[in-house]
Amino acid sequence: MISILNYYPLLTEKKIPLKPLDVHPRVYFNWKQEGLLNEKESNPNDDKIAVQRRKVFLNAFEALWVLIIKELRNLNIDLKTILELKKFLFTIVQVDENKVGAPTFEEIIDTFLETIPLELHDGVKEELSEKNMDSFLENVIDEESIIAFKYIGSLLTDVLLLKKAVSIVIIKETKTSELDFFIAQNNSNASIKEKEELYEQYATHLSKNTLINIPIVPLVSQLFEDETFEKYCVSFGLFNSHEKKLLKALNDDSCKKISVIKYDSERITFDITKEVDVKGDHAKEIRKILGLKQYEKVEVIYRNDKHLVIKNTQRENN
Repeated sequence: MISILNYYPLLTEKKIPLKPLDVHPRVYFNWKQEGLLNEKESNPNDDKIAVQRRKVFLNAFEALWVLIIKELRNLNIDLKTILELKKFLFTIVQVDENKVGAPTFEEIIDTFLETIPLELHDGVKEELSEKNMDSFLENVIDEESIIAFKYIGSLLTDVLLLKKAVSIVIIKETKTSELDFFIAQNNSNASIKEKEELYEQYATHLSKNTLINIPIVPLVSQLFEDETFEKYCVSFGLFNSHEKKLLKALNDDSCKKISVIKYDSERITFDITKEVDVKGDHAKEIRKILGLKQYEKVEVIYRNDKHLVIKNTQRENN
């Protein structure tokens, strides 16, 4: 298990307003009053004042959760189910050998040890066990950073760092109506064993229970595809200096051709000849490829025939 904050430490900063998420403040505060948001309880009168006067800014984890709520409400999923899902997503990742893709206890510990000085490792290992790890982590990691060890943090880790096409699967048992959840890793490059295990898990539930599958990559992609999110993604550090040069070239219309070699060896060439190419689907696709680090190399040809080559150093490091 890798901590997303080791690579993007600014993700916990509150930068994203509600408008780019296409969520009206009144809807947001209604969700808050229903307990759907991962915020401390507040006085209802404070919320009334906030709707009118206070602007809301969210960090990356909160923004993803708002997009998940929005998706579920668009499907008319009831509040009780969303509340149960919130409880699941905002708890520390558990070791569960029966669930496909769940991290081992050792992987969770190794991730935590990366956040503390080397000289403390031995003492911490002695104190940790599978039974007391949750309370220990909550006591020694600050309130903001603990999010990386929770399921909502693991979703961003899977998508942004590990390039996994994960889904949240909501299971409603037919007989009891009880809810359960798991995070499915739907990866085309998975091993035969992993694919068989995932198929077996889906097939077992599909034959007995109601399933709702919420893919996470399309939701995270929204943060990159929409031009209004670009400045927030930049401030979160989600684009490196070379990628920002390409974004600038898109914005000021100074490039004429972009060639992308994706990490699955597919090659895509964008001929930027018209304004519609720069501001439309071409730009959305390029921003998504850069943000999700779905490339091995990008070659840019400017209108003055200068060249820029961008290599995916994150992928090399992983």
